Amino acid sequence: FGFFPIFWQFSCFFHSFLGFLLFFAIFRLFFILFGFFSYFLAFFILFSYFSGFFLFLGIFHTFFVLFGFFPIFQFRLFSLDVVALYDSLSHDLVFRALDDAIKECRPEWSEEFCQWMMEMVKLSFDSAVVKFDDKWYTSKTGVPTGGIPSVDAGNISVYFVLKNVIYEANPERLLSFVRFVDDGSGTWNGSLEDFMVWFSSVRQQCHEVYGLDLTFETQKIDQYAQFLDIRFKFSDGKLTTDIYKKPTDANRFLEFSSCHPRHTFPSIVFSQALRYRRIINDDQLLESRLSELRQFFIASSYPSRLVDLALDRVKGLERVLEYRNKKADEGNFCQTTWITTFGEGFQEAQCKAEEINKSLALSPTWQHTTSGVVKVVPRRAPNLKDLLFKRKALALDTARSGTVPCTDPSVVKRGAKCQCCKLVSQSDTVTSNGIVVKTAGGNCKSCNLIYGATCLLCSANNMYAGKTVQTLNERVNAHRSAFYKILSANSLDNVEIDDTNILGYHIFNCHGKLDRKDFNSCYKFDIIAYATPSNIRVLEQFYIDTLKTRVPFGLNQIDSIF
Repeated sequence: FGFFPIFWQFSCFFHSFLGFLLFFAIFRLFFILFGFFSYFLAFFILFSYFSGFFLFLGIFHTFFVLFGFFPIFQFRLFSLDVVALYDSLSHDLVFRALDDAIKECRPEWSEEFCQWMMEMVKLSFDSAVVKFDDKWYTSKTGVPTGGIPSVDAGNISVYFVLKNVIYEANPERLLSFVRFVDDGSGTWNGSLEDFMVWFSSVRQQCHEVYGLDLTFETQKIDQYAQFLDIRFKFSDGKLTTDIYKKPTDANRFLEFSSCHPRHTFPSIVFSQALRYRRIINDDQLLESRLSELRQFFIASSYPSRLVDLALDRVKGLERVLEYRNKKADEGNFCQTTWITTFGEGFQEAQCKAEEINKSLALSPTWQHTTSGVVKVVPRRAPNLKDLLFKRKALALDTARSGTVPCTDPSVVKRGAKCQCCKLVSQSDTVTSNGIVVKTAGGNCKSCNLIYGATCLLCSANNMYAGKTVQTLNERVNAHRSAFYKILSANSLDNVEIDDTNILGYHIFNCHGKLDRKDFNSCYKFDIIAYATPSNIRVLEQFYIDTLKTRVPFGLNQIDSIF
């Protein structure tokens, strides 16, 4: 019943004090009159007093609540989210919000500078084009998600909308509301029905006037609500916070086997645990969550000792939420660098940078800056060394070379030998129908690639181009196993030809090979290019077309992309 428990507790304390005085007086009186029997009489009178008082107080409170003299408070927590913010923002809304923000926060900016800034934002939005089927398209609505001004434009636009819909309306039952870009959370004083009426009104205004849609979640004040990566609730007047994770979170981290500097892995564990320390305010709950985090890192192959050291270090730290303000000296001011190629247009860039610096000097943020905010720096033109060598290829050892065995023949290893090592050609190029393509290099253990299989028994039209996300030796083993199945069938009537068995079908049907050992003596394999799972089909089709490996000019029976 809202504040009534406080009133109840105060009444209990007050009447307990009076009851103690009354009990003491009655006890002394009855002890004189009745002796030891006074204990039972005093207890009976005290019990009757409290029972009667509380019964009267409960009836009194119920009567006043029913007739509306005492309001019943129902606190709720809620969170709001703007659906597909960047896709839903109209350019008109963005520029209205920017104009309102400039008038409210930067009234000293000149009209010329504001107009120039608006034009730069518009240019950024208009530059968001996409090419499909050799045609260029521009977006009808929305702003580019990866655009430089998009996040700021979205933040300012959401504030502009919520200011007109929520902040200025200032509903009485809305006790608090906080926001971060398109996520918001607050406290509501009222029933669920009251909240639904208010939210429906807010959502309708946002949709009809500004073209934005909202979703919400609401809970009772003693149940967890979500804001960003935090879950929070109030229990017995105490705030409890917990970490929030989406249901789709796989709880996977950078694998410990990854080729990163050694200090990277304990830093990841420490930073994640420190995030838990800052968000969770209950020590017992923190201990439980850190135990879960420990299992997540162990599942990513992290050594238990490394994880335990980082977690113990965090457990010994105090929970600090304040920002550490770092005083930046004026001499250490970092300029914004505008990098452009020296030559035609370089002088124009310098003139434009001077105009920008003059406009920014009028702003309170940059008025005390002695040097310009924007500095033009020429990009060095490529020299002879740049033209002859690619530094990235030298550093990562990605220069093209032939496909080599995964095992050194001179090294004796236990266990089964790789059957693919003898089938790689180790050539720097592959040739099909007079077309020469350089190989990408690699070995039998390479994966996510486009490979070429060359039939050694055919003099022409003998190339097959295939793809695999597995290792090369696993794909070759699949081809070999398919050839074995064809040999076991003794007939091609019930065999459906596909990418897996086409190589075995070719030497069985065209060259009459009937021995299981024939597969290794009929083909050589090369890695033509590397791909990602998202573009591997497109890249395979590219090399099918480039090398002309489609029947009758090659061994590919079907295209990769229909």
